Amino acid sequence: MNRKRIALLTGLTILMTAAVNTTNPLRNALKNDSEAARIKTNLKPNSKYPDIANKLDLTSMEQYSSVHLFMNVTLKDFYVKESTIDNYGQYHLLLAPIKTSDQYFLVVTKSKAAIKKGHKITVQGFLNGKTKIDDTQLNAGINSKYPNKKVVSILADNIEI
Repeated sequence: MNRKRIALLTGLTILMTAAVNTTNPLRNALKNDSEAARIKTNLKPNSKYPDIANKLDLTSMEQYSSVHLFMNVTLKDFYVKESTIDNYGQYHLLLAPIKTSDQYFLVVTKSKAAIKKGHKITVQGFLNGKTKIDDTQLNAGINSKYPNKKVVSILADNIEI
């Protein structure tokens, strides 16, 4: 190849790499979703966010496939089993309907108010299917007794602490 063609290909490669890195829609969407949660008071189930206990059987979420776990819900007075903050200032919360439950819900969100382990929290948001506690959650500080634990992911819109 001649020099002009090599220079042209090198330049195009650099421009395409820069464009892909700056316009990654997944990274921007996740960032916007995680910053969307607002702290409110007196959150109550309503027509937009019905109580999850009225929609699903919380004692055995295993019976539902990920396809069925896409809906707006309210998690009313759930216990915070784990609460950690990652390098980006996002809380990684592991929630359970009662203290002794082994059914967990995972919320990753930003909050100006402190969210501590053992407190009750109400979350309104969108169920986002099933997932597992992975290295990302463990590196953020989730207790190492939860690796590969099946959880239901939720994208929080509103939080009451």
